Amino acid sequence: MSLFASLQNGVSGLNAASSGLNTTAHNLANTKTAGYTRQQTIQKDMYYQTFKVSNNGAMKIGMGTYVADVRQIRDMFLDKEYRLQVSRQTFYEKQVECEQEVEDIFGENEGVEFRNSMESMWEAIQNLSTNPESVVNRQLFIAQCESFIETAKNAYTAITKYQSGLNTEVAKQVKEVNDIADKIAALNKTIAEKEASGVENANDYRDQRNLLMDELAKYTYYTYNEDIDGKVQIYINNAPLVIETKAFHMKTESATQTGLYNVVWESNGFGDVYKQDEAYSTAKKTDTGTLYGILTARGNKNAVYSDVPQQPDPNDKKYLNADGSFNQTLYDTDYGKYKDKVELYNNTIGNSILTQAEAQFDLLINGVVTMLNDVFCPNLKDKNDDDRITIKSAVEGTTKDANGNDITFKLDTSKKYKLLDVTNSPVGADDDETIGTELFVRTGMSRYTKITLDHQVYSDSCEDSDGNPLGLAKDNGDGTYTLYVYNEENVSIEQDKTDGKYTYNYHDDKDGYTDKTTMYTITNLQINPDILADYSLLPVKENSTGGDSGAYAQDIYQKILTAWKSDFAVLDPNTKTSYTFDEYYNEMIGNFGTRGSVWQTIVDNQEKEVQQDEEKRQQIAGVSTDEELASLLTYQHAYNAASRYINVVNQMLEHLLERLG
Repeated sequence: MSLFASLQNGVSGLNAASSGLNTTAHNLANTKTAGYTRQQTIQKDMYYQTFKVSNNGAMKIGMGTYVADVRQIRDMFLDKEYRLQVSRQTFYEKQVECEQEVEDIFGENEGVEFRNSMESMWEAIQNLSTNPESVVNRQLFIAQCESFIETAKNAYTAITKYQSGLNTEVAKQVKEVNDIADKIAALNKTIAEKEASGVENANDYRDQRNLLMDELAKYTYYTYNEDIDGKVQIYINNAPLVIETKAFHMKTESATQTGLYNVVWESNGFGDVYKQDEAYSTAKKTDTGTLYGILTARGNKNAVYSDVPQQPDPNDKKYLNADGSFNQTLYDTDYGKYKDKVELYNNTIGNSILTQAEAQFDLLINGVVTMLNDVFCPNLKDKNDDDRITIKSAVEGTTKDANGNDITFKLDTSKKYKLLDVTNSPVGADDDETIGTELFVRTGMSRYTKITLDHQVYSDSCEDSDGNPLGLAKDNGDGTYTLYVYNEENVSIEQDKTDGKYTYNYHDDKDGYTDKTTMYTITNLQINPDILADYSLLPVKENSTGGDSGAYAQDIYQKILTAWKSDFAVLDPNTKTSYTFDEYYNEMIGNFGTRGSVWQTIVDNQEKEVQQDEEKRQQIAGVSTDEELASLLTYQHAYNAASRYINVVNQMLEHLLERLG
């Protein structure tokens, strides 16, 4: 090897040491810089030069070194794990936040305020059970019922307002995700341009991008990879968010009926960003990101009691054949539908803390209201204990429209109707002994459609105690009769286009019929204005037409007390445990608290996991002052050695030139 080649060797060592010193100095200067990743100079051997060939092979000599790369010291696996754990932490933080809001709405994390309204109504019922004749007791009872409904409405409305308010946060987070995606796409472009020549490494720009990717993980879980040009590709549920230098945006769309936002892709050809009809899952990594956490906690509707599936009762008379035998096929069909509804509940209503609270709370209120109304206005049951009655012959009569005008109403023999038990129903204390006055009414829909007839009507399945046909309508004593037909849920009163007469139109679940005016939901309930105007209309007396004395009846309120302490519904359709009203409410609040505690435990564990992962990342990517000082000495010695070597070669060249003249 010539002296000039030796000089080149020394220069290469000098350059490599200089690069190492610069890298070390850069690391030391950024010790406290957020997101900075430690860099390392990578040296490689220069090519080898053959200077002799013999029988034993070629003899080669190295031609020095060169800086192959200045790389970042990161662990991609740790990065991905850290971002997953961060994403999971923010998801459950949002669940805890929403659960605490629900507890606060029901009062001091104990449900004190609403529980007091239930207890006050219970005490008022007890007072009436001992003295129904007392006007004061009746007034107090009605006042407590009014307070009960008002308190329930306030709680339910507070949940729905909070639910709607989350839309603002959804829209804000969508914008922030879009902004992060734009910045990552821009950095992809910068990094690719800087590194295109193969000379410069854009490590500091990579640090900026990594910080943005850490931030993105708080909002949503994503998968990603980096291509050969240094551009990162990011996907959310297999849909692209960033591809090379292009970012794909999300946007919010308002649901027509609820106004709640759904998050959809704006321009990448995909639809919904997140599935909202599937329960979140740790295994599927869908319990991740604060954005999806908000959507999950919020739910996608304002839930009501009918959203909680109720298991079909095999003792229900509708499962009996004409000969009294059990129709297993019909029951199995309904049970199959019930199981499908439970699965849907678990994936939607039960998956959201807010919709679950709405549905369960509405079920409680519906149960109390229905129980009281059913005692005051009992529906007729036939000899088979079925409360759906087939009228023996088609009838026509008149009823009133919303403006008080008479309209023709027809009933036929092809349908079954729920009818007021006009014989045994309790009556008011007014002079007319008014029958069929419900305590709680639905806005825009009375409990009964009152159809005036000119004759009595009968059913083949309804008989009196002597076995004689039982009149279904109330005898008004003036040659007219009033048939009280219960306005069932999912039933509309519609006009026949052919004859102009009105009739009932029954809608199945599959029809998607959601007319809330037919439902006893919290938002649709109020105390009967007629009773508020005249307390004497409250049913407190026996029905004399049924053969009773017509006296004030304590047993009316004893029935209420008994029903109050009886099981009325299951809290969770996945279990068979049913509860009384008090037990139901206590269990509901308790379950919210338990659920919140579980989530808080997950959050606490996630915080520890995130901290541990970050510490592991910093052990690799973070700058160690001691390590860098050691490297500084190493490169200093290498620089000095290379300088000394160059000096020696230079002296040899000078000596040679002097001798040769």
